[in-house]
Amino acid sequence: MAVAVVNNVNDMLISSSAASASASRVEVRSVWAHNLDEEFALIRSAVPFHPFVALDTEYPGVVVASKNPYCTLTLPQRYELIRANVEALRIVQVGLTLSDAAGNLPCVIYSDGTCVSYVWEFNFRNFDISRDRYAPSSVELLKANGIDFQKNQIWGIDSCRFAQNLATSGLLSFGHFSPVSWVIFQGAYDFAFLVKMLTCDCKLPKTVREFLHLVHFFFGKRVFDVKHLCKHCPGLYGGLERVASTVGVERAVGSRHQSGSDSLLTWQVFYQIASRVNPQLIHRPEHMGTLFDLQLQ
Repeated sequence: MAVAVVNNVNDMLISSSAASASASRVEVRSVWAHNLDEEFALIRSAVPFHPFVALDTEYPGVVVASKNPYCTLTLPQRYELIRANVEALRIVQVGLTLSDAAGNLPCVIYSDGTCVSYVWEFNFRNFDISRDRYAPSSVELLKANGIDFQKNQIWGIDSCRFAQNLATSGLLSFGHFSPVSWVIFQGAYDFAFLVKMLTCDCKLPKTVREFLHLVHFFFGKRVFDVKHLCKHCPGLYGGLERVASTVGVERAVGSRHQSGSDSLLTWQVFYQIASRVNPQLIHRPEHMGTLFDLQLQ
């Protein structure tokens, strides 16, 4: 069953997954400080019927680089690089795509008969371009793809409020069994930023083992990193755009480096791998809870 999200009392709710599958278009629900609580209420209502969550984050680049080639770094060195950057940076956007096992997104049918599926894009106020560290090329890329940093500062979400809502959303496991599965693409940075927010901007753990323990505590063991899965699928390599093209997925809405759009593309690629490319892959326990480039030996 699919749960619809509602914009006004004249909307007609969808109660069948077939309606979601035939939705005429996908829209990104843009979330700011003024509608944060309302949008999380919709997410809470959708989670029981859409237990797959694809995550993407946008942040102002990488400001701490390694002196050695990345391919030569040890596991502790790779994690230390992630930790140093996430602690030095502030989040810009978080994108969430919810889906059921059949690939249906939360949707609504309007009074005019239009059927629309939704993904969420959260815009944050924490990053101040006049004060905070950033990589100039990354900020220019985000601007070129529609990020308005001035608007974010005025209307954006405080990360503490986001973390409070996320904690009560039904998406987190807090060390207990949860039916929710999380999907990311090369997601170590994505989870590091969420862990940073959920721990009230505390410093990240010093070791990769402690970090992965926190990831599994908050998000459970049903975590699937598409970049990691690609290593076990012949012909699948490269970035998200290339992998999507290889498996025949086109971007449904938005553009690259917009977190809502990228979270949806991540979900669509995962769905193709899980349903067509290598369906047995996601049932093997060694691929659950493994983040690309942070695999414990």
